[in-house]
Amino acid sequence: MVSSPIWPANEEFFSFRILEPAPGEDAAGDIKIGVAKPELKRWEFTYGQYSFIQVQNGSEYATLRSQPTEPAPLTSVRKIIPVGLGRFEQADIVRRIEDKNIEGQAARCISFDTLKGDHQQPGRVCVDVREGWLLELTQGDETLRQSKFYRFNNAFLPGHIERWVANRKLIEIDENIVIREQYPPDYFDYPTGSSLRNTCTAFQRAFVDNTPQPAQKMSSNDFTDVRLHGFIGKDGKPYGLKVLDTFRSDLAKEAVRVVSNWTYHPAMCLYEPANMETDFVVHFKGW
Repeated sequence: MVSSPIWPANEEFFSFRILEPAPGEDAAGDIKIGVAKPELKRWEFTYGQYSFIQVQNGSEYATLRSQPTEPAPLTSVRKIIPVGLGRFEQADIVRRIEDKNIEGQAARCISFDTLKGDHQQPGRVCVDVREGWLLELTQGDETLRQSKFYRFNNAFLPGHIERWVANRKLIEIDENIVIREQYPPDYFDYPTGSSLRNTCTAFQRAFVDNTPQPAQKMSSNDFTDVRLHGFIGKDGKPYGLKVLDTFRSDLAKEAVRVVSNWTYHPAMCLYEPANMETDFVVHFKGW
């Protein structure tokens, strides 16, 4: 019910706080999304000096932004709203299921390991015993916590989301999604000065050519993952890379260097090379 609710016309409001902003970054921002129907939508993001407005009408998008690159904290927030979900894969091995207490709520927690090559990542999923809500999802050193669930149409959604990394809370999000029967007449008008583009009707994703991970430095099974966000260009090379979060600046710089040398077969739009936005993960073992 939570992962596949029936979504009528709605308006989504998110206010977020960055607990450890980097120098020059702001500590708070807002996101508003209006959806009248699947192909009539409006997005509005505000974070510090950065603002973004986009309207979709059919296959056409009108976009107005204050600067070319979206700040990394805003990207991190967008990736976990409106609800954090997870699913088990073939590489996951369930170790045990046990009763826990998650912030005063009785929960059942599933501990598991994800095995991919020589990379073993621990994880845990905790669900509310009575309602089945996903309260907590941990993978490696990253944890998403969801609370203050409220009813939305045929489902329950979290009113509060937190993102923790290495036992440090980095992001807090308060959200509210309401059903809208109508919008103001000019709500979906294109913003003045916006640029226009059209959805690709035949898109094929990029696929890996050569993406070597860093060599192991010391004899250790400890991994540190660094996540980046950016683009794969028409030439198959990554660009516009930004580190989403890491507490080791040396690994952040090295991760950008590593990914910059990766190569892909580029995405294709109507059989022509195209840019593709995506995430990258660098595994540092024994660093």
